[in-house]
Amino acid sequence: MSEPTPGADPAQDPARRGTLVAGYMLAPADPAGEEELFAGLADLGVAGLEHALPPEGSRSLEPGWLERNVRPEWDLLVSLVPTVVPRLTTDPAYGLSSTDPGARARALADVARARDLALSLADGSGRRRVVGIELHSAPGPRAGSLDALARSLEEVLSWDLAGAEVVLEHCDALVPGRTPAKGFWPLEEEIALVQGFGLPADRLGTGFNWGRSAIEGRGPALALEHVRTLAAEGLLRSVVFSGATGEESPWSPAWADTHIPPRGDDPALAISAPSLLGPEEVLEALRAAGDVPHVGLKVAVRPEDADVATRLAVARACLALVEQARALV
Repeated sequence: MSEPTPGADPAQDPARRGTLVAGYMLAPADPAGEEELFAGLADLGVAGLEHALPPEGSRSLEPGWLERNVRPEWDLLVSLVPTVVPRLTTDPAYGLSSTDPGARARALADVARARDLALSLADGSGRRRVVGIELHSAPGPRAGSLDALARSLEEVLSWDLAGAEVVLEHCDALVPGRTPAKGFWPLEEEIALVQGFGLPADRLGTGFNWGRSAIEGRGPALALEHVRTLAAEGLLRSVVFSGATGEESPWSPAWADTHIPPRGDDPALAISAPSLLGPEEVLEALRAAGDVPHVGLKVAVRPEDADVATRLAVARACLALVEQARALV
């Protein structure tokens, strides 16, 4: 299909801009609870989803699942991380920056699945539904090269993506002497690579996840520096709020990428008090980001067997925190 005209796309209307929520991180494992959770998110008035593209065989890839759980008015920012992370556990060379031709081809095939989702949803609704596809620079310096990443992005950019932006989302970089959460390429290398294409940011831009930058910097300072840098370079397309902590918590040991919610005064956030992300950090990041097109929220709930009401209470509290900050920017 031909790409929609940006001016005709309701996703471009600033009045429709709200917060995208990673429903897959909030949802319980059982299908009935999952459907209840997504129905509850609709009642919270979210703008759409940071939507997981998991490996093949997931029920969330089935057309029936999408029809039941994804509202037709919702925009989707599709993330490849739920595929990238499990692939890397069995195939350490996997990724768009891989120097192994087969591993790089497997990563491109996964991006093609996101492309096909964007095309099918656009064809079914007559408008762009997937506003962006979040890609990642796996496997990073350990088994990759920036030249390979550039060739991968060049191929993806040659595809019909039904108007979806290509967003290279930064994850924590490989730091010598430290066990990383992801360990992909440094932000400055990703910036230089993206700029080398000479394309408008709404065709090829960058994404920021607060928690992953905080993990890399072992604190909030680098997260703020990263978002300021990306905004100053005119590349920033998405800001996703996910917490991090230097303490052991119900989510994980210190500095793991397990999406602890922000700390806050709402009782639903009492358990996430160790989070380094709070109202002040959200406000600082949004002020630094400026008029970023896509703002998202990606949090997990503990305990893992929490009921749907508890999960929705966390989502409601986090959304209120983000929206209050947005009102002050």
